[in-house]
Parts: sequence; structure tokens; C-alpha cells
Amino acid sequence: MNENIIQDGYWTYFDEAWKKVIETFFPHLIKFFLPKLYEDADLAKPPIFLDKEMEQLSKKSRKGAKYVDKLIKIHLKDGKEQWMLIHIEVQGYPDKEFSHRMFRYFYRIFDKHNKKIVSMAILTGSETSSLENRYELEAYGSHLLFEYPTFRLMEYDTDELERSDNPIALAVLISQEKERAERHGDKFNTKLRLIRLLYSKGYAKEDIIGLIEFLDWSLQVSEKEEAIIWEEIKKMEDDKMPYVTSIERIGVKKGIEQGIEQGIEQGIGQGIEQGTLITSKEFLLELIEERFGSISYDILNIVNKIDDSAKLREYHRYAARCNSINEFKSLLNGSK
Repeated sequence: MNENIIQDGYWTYFDEAWKKVIETFFPHLIKFFLPKLYEDADLAKPPIFLDKEMEQLSKKSRKGAKYVDKLIKIHLKDGKEQWMLIHIEVQGYPDKEFSHRMFRYFYRIFDKHNKKIVSMAILTGSETSSLENRYELEAYGSHLLFEYPTFRLMEYDTDELERSDNPIALAVLISQEKERAERHGDKFNTKLRLIRLLYSKGYAKEDIIGLIEFLDWSLQVSEKEEAIIWEEIKKMEDDKMPYVTSIERIGVKKGIEQGIEQGIEQGIGQGIEQGTLITSKEFLLELIEERFGSISYDILNIVNKIDDSAKLREYHRYAARCNSINEFKSLLNGSK
């Protein structure tokens, strides 16, 4: 496969995975990184994710960008509202423009909406070069200083992360172990250990699913190893209440190469005429992964519930022809 396609898929998955973590675990995230804001926030009122606002503010193309931006509005206990800009970046290389970019987003938001903004940067990679958490301009007596908190995930104590019951602590630990496993080449044992740690925490079903989805993106292993991990998961779960279904774990690895080689329409026909609904679902999920580099849980949930071959054929065509994962989601929602 073309290396550029692989890289684009990787960063699309990075983008989707971290956005999902922020949305799923938002209260835990601010409690972990900004405890004072957590104390002041009125979390009885749900946060509002301002994705369209963020897209409008990102005037420059982000194709190939190795970072994620989320703009969120929350309510405080004193009745005021507070805007947050969460910036997550893979810092695997020196970036002299980092602080400038943080300031640029800050002033664009402030200029357009006149809102107080909490800006924060989360650095996920192993880069250790000094990076000042400030942007400063000075000229003939005029002076501007913009400062923001920066959190390097690799600098957190591993033992403390393992002891914490905060799901974000486990997400940070997963990010650390991803970096270590890529250097030492032991993704399988690392992933298995993290799965066992995850299930020992007693999290709610939604939290387990969210963290497993993030773990699957972070540590990708072979089909054989994935099957072993799936068997381990089944042992740890209550048989009467499985958290993660088999199609969500290992049901997306069949038939995509043959389907692509023979053409989208021919592959769709073979998937529906020769196989079961399960096979057709697997083909659809592989097609989504091949085109967009990610399969979010909401898409998995929709596909899992389909029991109509005609509907599957329609969704196959959507996945083959749309231009982005967001367009695909819109088509799905419009057809329901």
C-alpha cells in the first residue's frame, strides 16, 4: 500500500481516537490535567463541543497535520461560561511554530467571540527538547506575553498512573506504553497487560469500550495475537453482559483485499450474495478503515445493528463514494 495513504490513515485515526477520548472522558480529563477548573466547573450541565467553530477558525489546511484541536464551552458554578481550547500534538520532532500556533488559535477565538479561553497543550510523543509554554512579542516598548499549560504525557509517573482510577490516567499510560512498545517491539504483551489492568479497575461499560477503542488504535497487533487478546477479554467479562462484541474486536479483517482488487461494486455483490450479513458487515467496516483510517464506536454500533442486506449495500456505496468520514456519518444519519 502507498506509504502516504498509510500515513494519512494513521493521522486520521490519531485525530479520531483522541477526539473520542476527549468527548467520552471530558470531566475526567479536566480533573486530571486542570483540577482547579474541575472544582469550579458545573458538570451537571453537559459541555458543548464547538467543532464547527474550530473548523472555521482553522483557516490553514491541516492535511497531514499531527495534532488535534477541540474547542469546548463549559459552565461554571458561579453561572458564567468558560471556553477551553485543548490542543493535542505528537511531539516527535522540533517545532518552532508550536507556541505561535497556540497563540494564533487563542487570538482568533478571542477576536471572534470575545470569550475568556483556557488553552492547554498535551504532548503525546517522546520528544524531550525544550519547548517553552509561551509566545512573546516585543517591539519598542510594546510587549505581549501569552502563556499556556503544557502536559508531556511521557513525564508522568507510570506507577501513579497504574494506581489511579481516573480513566484519563489509563489513556496517558496507554500513550506511554505505545511509545515504549514501538521502541522495544513488544506490542502484544504490552497490550495484554493493559487490557488486564483496564478490567481490574471496575469501570462502567462505556468507559471500557472507549478505552479499548483507544488501546486498539495505540497498539495494533497481528490477527493471531488479536484473537488471543479477544479470548482473554471473554474470560474477564461476564458472559451474561459482554462489553465488547466479537465484530467490534476481530470482525473487520476479512475480504477487503479481494473486494478492492475486483472493484467496489463487484466486491459488494460478492459480500452480499456469497456471505452472511456478518461477512457483509465485516467488508463494510474494512472498507471504511481502508478509506478513512478509522472506525469510530458510533459507526460500529450502527453497522452492528443492521439486519437488512439492501441497507448494507446502500452503506457500502456511501463508503465507496463519499469524500470524508464526516460525510459518511452524515449520510448514515440521513438514511436512518
